[in-house]
Amino acid sequence: MTQENLDIPVKNIDIDDLPNVSRRNFFKRTAIAGGAAMVAGGATLAASKASLEGRESNGIEVSDSFKAKDQRDIVLVQATSPHLTAKHPERNTEYQRLHNRPDFHFFESGAKYEHRDHWDNDRPGYTQADRALMHSAWYPLIVAQSRSAAFLQPNTPLHSWDQSDVEKEQFDFGSNKRASTMIKSAAKIYGAHRVGIAKFDKRFVYDPLFDVENGKELSWEDDFPFEPKSVIVILLPMDYDSIATSPAWCSEGTIGDSYTNMSKIACQMGKFIRGLGYNAVGAGNDLGSSVAYGILAGLGEGGRNGALIAPGIGPRARIAKIFTSIDLGDDFDVPHSWGINEFCKSCKKCADSCPADAISHDTEPSFEPTYEFSDEPGYTWNNHVGIKKWHSDAKKCFNFWCDNDGSCANCIASCTFNEPDFWHHWFIMAINPAMPRFIHSWMAEAHPAFGYGGQTKEPKIDKVEKMWGMGENMRTNSANKNNYGTAGKS
Repeated sequence: MTQENLDIPVKNIDIDDLPNVSRRNFFKRTAIAGGAAMVAGGATLAASKASLEGRESNGIEVSDSFKAKDQRDIVLVQATSPHLTAKHPERNTEYQRLHNRPDFHFFESGAKYEHRDHWDNDRPGYTQADRALMHSAWYPLIVAQSRSAAFLQPNTPLHSWDQSDVEKEQFDFGSNKRASTMIKSAAKIYGAHRVGIAKFDKRFVYDPLFDVENGKELSWEDDFPFEPKSVIVILLPMDYDSIATSPAWCSEGTIGDSYTNMSKIACQMGKFIRGLGYNAVGAGNDLGSSVAYGILAGLGEGGRNGALIAPGIGPRARIAKIFTSIDLGDDFDVPHSWGINEFCKSCKKCADSCPADAISHDTEPSFEPTYEFSDEPGYTWNNHVGIKKWHSDAKKCFNFWCDNDGSCANCIASCTFNEPDFWHHWFIMAINPAMPRFIHSWMAEAHPAFGYGGQTKEPKIDKVEKMWGMGENMRTNSANKNNYGTAGKS
């Protein structure tokens, strides 16, 4: 029997709904599978630290027809640009027809989504307190006139392209290795959790770029202020208990806070590097694919949910980027693998929990979208065709955001790699590459049974209550690192 024949379908399981006998059997089987995993992978862990650091990989697989993504063909750009609304009315018409949503309009829905001012105090997760938490998390970006950066607007005040403050004298690092180390040290001081530095790769930036606010196409050659050589990639983790409330509004408390911190640290790092005499521009979602650069910088792997999945954090991280003229020669970080992508082939928890049914259930990734309506002419305008991955329907995802009147993080919260920072989770992470596919299926099945994930379309009240109770011991226990997954190295 081959490994492929052992692929077991993964089901959503609520352990509270299981009868006692079934529950005992479930935990018995889980214990056996877990024991087998530890025995099979123990040698891997004992042999070398490389099990935690990952092994070098080829990174991102693309087809011969692959090319950089036009920034105008991103759902959030379409939904915030009146210029694109006028240029592409067929996108609204097609979506309305195929999804039987005659009331749906990308730009109008996006405008409504941005002006949320109501609540229901009888509905946990959607109360006035949850709404206030959501709005306040984003407020520093609004004050800094940089909120639009989350919707891919380039050249905002915190991500300014202005290079007039670059020092004339260039600091001598002494070596490329020393340059990399010093850059990562500065990022750590400013709040980075993980840092990697990738060589600039124009395949994974948006080209052409698009000025959403002015409806203007921008080019790297004529408009960007310098030729980038490196991209510094920084991971900032989100709060575990806040994300666990998804799709409730209070999950956006940590989402908005992380976006705020993304822009802050990108701004600080840009200023730091310009102070050393080199060009630098900070970025969040703008300029290029954060997930692709996270992979290139060796920080994680691309998951079924379309996010970067990093050891110890899972997909519960936001990504800041800094484009710079510093050239590290042969000392760039490189892609690594921890068996995460292989695990995603069996898991499918994010796809099961997606309230919009926007995530692929296919076992294998592909170079083109395979979801419903993908054969409709022009329907996949938002997908980056030619890159091997699981292609999600971001239009359906955005549709749910608008219906929810707030963003959704179910695909993050439900991920089997989204767990608090405990030693046994790191042990499982270390032995994961040695596990056969049927063990992956058992690991995914065990995850919600032990209280992790299990997201549904309606947020679970106990998770909302737990989040709002986090502050009870803050006076004597001010730093709960388990919410952030602080183990690991930059």
